[in-house]
Amino acid sequence: MNYLECPMYLWLSKHRPELLPKDTPEKERIFAMGRQVDELAKKLFSAGIEAQGYNEQGWENTKKAIAGGAEIIFQPTAVSGNIGCRADILVKNKKDNTWDIHEVKMATKVKKEYIFDVGFQRICFENAGITISSTHLVHINSDYVRKGEINPRELFAISDITDEVNRKLPEIQDEIERALVVADWKEDHYANLVNGCHNAKNCEYIEYFCKENPKVYSFSSVLLPQTLLALLDRNILDYRNVPADILQAVGYELEQEFTEINALAIKKEFEKLQYPLYFFDYETYNSPIPPFDGVKPYQQIPFQYSLMIQDNPTASVRHTDFLMKKFENPMRDLLSKLEKDIGPTGSIIVWFALFESKRNEEMAEQEPEFIDFLKSVNERMFDLMLIFKFKNKMYIKSEFKKLASLKIVLPVLCPELSYSSLAIQEGGTASASWPILTNGVLTPHEKIKLENDMLEYCKRDTQAMVSILHRVYKDIE
Repeated sequence: MNYLECPMYLWLSKHRPELLPKDTPEKERIFAMGRQVDELAKKLFSAGIEAQGYNEQGWENTKKAIAGGAEIIFQPTAVSGNIGCRADILVKNKKDNTWDIHEVKMATKVKKEYIFDVGFQRICFENAGITISSTHLVHINSDYVRKGEINPRELFAISDITDEVNRKLPEIQDEIERALVVADWKEDHYANLVNGCHNAKNCEYIEYFCKENPKVYSFSSVLLPQTLLALLDRNILDYRNVPADILQAVGYELEQEFTEINALAIKKEFEKLQYPLYFFDYETYNSPIPPFDGVKPYQQIPFQYSLMIQDNPTASVRHTDFLMKKFENPMRDLLSKLEKDIGPTGSIIVWFALFESKRNEEMAEQEPEFIDFLKSVNERMFDLMLIFKFKNKMYIKSEFKKLASLKIVLPVLCPELSYSSLAIQEGGTASASWPILTNGVLTPHEKIKLENDMLEYCKRDTQAMVSILHRVYKDIE
């Protein structure tokens, strides 16, 4: 189903796999979690047979399992003509010798793309001569709370999606035909591929496909994709040469540089700040399979924080932090130190307060002795991000592109600070690093390096808030 994610992903997978982006640590962690979820889901079905292999080999082994009387087949494959698929679980209906598809997903609900995925599987299996009676999605039960060993029958929910799949089968068949055309395109069809992208402006594959055609990449990122093919046919490869009437027709306006600072509004917000100032940031870990008792699927578990403290306007900023160095529930240890680090008065400055405050509410439920402390932290929280929200019209610049992410605002206002110099540059990698740090596989040298990398990344977030606040104060003087 690579085509549904992006036509270029399908084309690259078949013709130029070396140009596909490499998996990040966070993606590798997600794949590993997916395998764990698949293994747990198998426990819902007894006495299943594993159909080893992929493509033709997998199809042969699936046929052998069926011929041998298997009633439950894990990882079955179907191949028919020029299409094929690998499902998660096939369950036989003894009364009529039909089969049910059970597709395992890490999500907590049914999504549209899953309907297409399972519908494609149904078409493949039925084209291969295996009659499918019903289709089901085995997904995570978001209300599950771990107590002791994981109970698969409580962790998973099974949704019958037969009707939804059947309604979509004609549409899915049409998509298959389109995908087959894309898969057969030659290298000189690059314009069609870029034009066919579902979201060319944010596509993670377009850059890799167009590495050898950099002008095409820069062009496609500026104009709407539906105009791309016609312009390329006219040999217009540079957006600066696009006729004004075409720009107007697609509703594109060249962005003018601007800066708007509402000093009065910002000063009014800053009047809420009380010293000492605490600049604070969590790093969190989540998993579809709750790793600790009392935790729900995908619950964000803080395992690390960085805290910078300024006691008064002329005082230097001091720093402290916490990192749980064992893979066990970190909440009590983290909160014990945090309560010592944050005093009873003073504003707690964060970026996107909804995230930090929600984590505090969740931890208060699990560690009730810290309820009063966490309530105080939330009541004293100041969200620095709101100064830069476009709709608030307090501090906006064209370079922000109407966004208020810390990683967008920081390089514009404080270019001397950067994430690019760090070994860990974004939160997904930081989260994926925690189980690696604690799994006992790293050498002492590797462990020390990873620990320092994690601490430096989290520290950079709080450094960024300190520098941005000082920059804004300077700009509104």
